[in-house]
Amino acid sequence: MEITIWQDFACPFCYIGETQLEEIINKMNLSGDVKMQFRAYQLDPNAPTVPVESMTQHFMSEHGNTEEEAQHLIERITKMAARVGLDYKLATAQVCNTFDAHRLMKYAQDHASQEIFIKLNFEIFHANFIDNLRLSDHNVLLSIAENCALDKNEVGKMLESDMYGEQVRQDEKEINERKDFELIPYIVFDDNMVLQGVISPGAMKKALSSN
Repeated sequence: MEITIWQDFACPFCYIGETQLEEIINKMNLSGDVKMQFRAYQLDPNAPTVPVESMTQHFMSEHGNTEEEAQHLIERITKMAARVGLDYKLATAQVCNTFDAHRLMKYAQDHASQEIFIKLNFEIFHANFIDNLRLSDHNVLLSIAENCALDKNEVGKMLESDMYGEQVRQDEKEINERKDFELIPYIVFDDNMVLQGVISPGAMKKALSSN
C-alpha cells in the first residue's frame, strides 16, 4: 500500500493526523505493508526566516481573530493533540518559514530508509509544536538530522545549497492543480482514496482496510 501525504511542518493538524494515522497502522499490523511518501505544501511560503510573532499573534494577525478567539482556538487544537498523546505548546510556537525543513525531508527520503525518514518527520513536528524551536534555523535542522542518524556534514552542505528547492515547489504546484484539494494534511491512499483536513480515526481505518 502506498500512502502519500502533502503536509506542512507549520500545520498543527498535520502532526495530529499523522500521529493518529501511524497509531492506526501499527494497531492494524500494516507497518510492513505501507510505503510512505511525504510531499511539501507550505501554508505560508512568505513566512519570515526569523520569527516575528507567536502562534497566538499569528492567529490574530493572519486570521483576524481577537485575542480571546485565538486563545480559544489554541486550546481546542491543544486538546485535539492531547487525544493522540501530543503535549502541544502551541501558543508559543514560533511562526517561521518551513522551506528548508521540507528540503531536509526530501533529502532524507532520497538517502535514508523509510524508518529513518518517518522518524525525522515526527522529530521536525515535535521541534516545532512541543519544543518551540525555530524550523528555519539550520542548526536546529542539523541537530534533528543528526539525531535521526543522517550525515550531519552532508545535510549541512545540502542546506547551504539550493538542492531540493525545485522539488518542494513542484510538490506545491501539483497539489494546487488538484481539483479536490482544500486542506492539509492531504492524504492519498494507493492513488484511489483521498482524506484531508481533520480526519476521524474511523475514516482512516476504512481507507486502510479498503486498499
